[in-house]
Amino acid sequence: MRRALLLAAAILLVVTVVAVQPASTMLAVDLDARRNLAEQAAIDVDYSSGESDHLYELIVSFMPADMPDVLPNIVIIDADGVPGRSSEINGLYDHIAVEMGLRGLEAAVTIESIEDMALPDPASIMVIGERAELNNETAAALMSWVSEGGRLICIGPGSLPFRQEIEDGEWTGPEDFLRVKYRELSYTVDEAEASAYAEALHLRSQAPLYAMEKEYLDNISAVTIGHLHHDADGDLVTASMVPIGDGRLVLFGGPTTSPAMVSGDSSLSWDIVQLYAGGALWSTGPPKFVSLPMSADARTGNLTITMDSIDAVVVMAYSLQPYVPAYGRTVVAAS
Repeated sequence: MRRALLLAAAILLVVTVVAVQPASTMLAVDLDARRNLAEQAAIDVDYSSGESDHLYELIVSFMPADMPDVLPNIVIIDADGVPGRSSEINGLYDHIAVEMGLRGLEAAVTIESIEDMALPDPASIMVIGERAELNNETAAALMSWVSEGGRLICIGPGSLPFRQEIEDGEWTGPEDFLRVKYRELSYTVDEAEASAYAEALHLRSQAPLYAMEKEYLDNISAVTIGHLHHDADGDLVTASMVPIGDGRLVLFGGPTTSPAMVSGDSSLSWDIVQLYAGGALWSTGPPKFVSLPMSADARTGNLTITMDSIDAVVVMAYSLQPYVPAYGRTVVAAS
């Protein structure tokens, strides 16, 4: 199946896969979530799932978010200007499509060439997972698309089209382009600090070869959604979310092909789908989560968590163990 997908991606200009119902290996988690009658900021959740052949830990995340009614399509951009599909693009497509299918998410996943594509509806999600070879005019149009409400995810140095560059110690490029600086990361587990988003969604990409300097991210009001590494030359961030007009820009360290710790396209695809399904791309505040203990038995229970606002909340259940994939999702309306 994987080889067939890769062959199709190399031949077709646009490849589309529509996610199907959860596979038989996916353990469905039923969630009934509602506002607490006595405290509107509190969310009551009843949960249930069947038994499993293996022990697994169940996580329930709570994300305050201004979500669209229907999860939008995901467009992976072939942006390197080279004929054919790169391994980065094929790997992201393959893993994201599979993860979406396992969860029964009904949005489409496509690969499109930047040279021939028209910018999609701003409700869509676009992903650039390789060096983007775009002229300033195209990059500026992409930045306007984000400002109008689009969600753009860029992975690794060179993937952000509307970024100023440093030449001879000076920033160069259009004035409204962003100043984001990458630096090689020397990974030390004791110096890595998980953000609220990384903890709630258990993001896996915590040790890329290159991460972003926090000093410059702070200047563009970025929110750390990955891991923070404390370094003698200044703090580094593995993933960040930047508000641009009505849209969001998500920046990952990278590159996709060479992360430390785990396989790049696999871990990044997990992180992208977690941010997408968990509501982080539309978040209005930091998330919270509850961890339920390891068990293989059928689960039935309830829990209550108090949020910091009365915004709508995306409630998502998932498993940390890949050999017991579990998933459930619902949205509690704003009070």
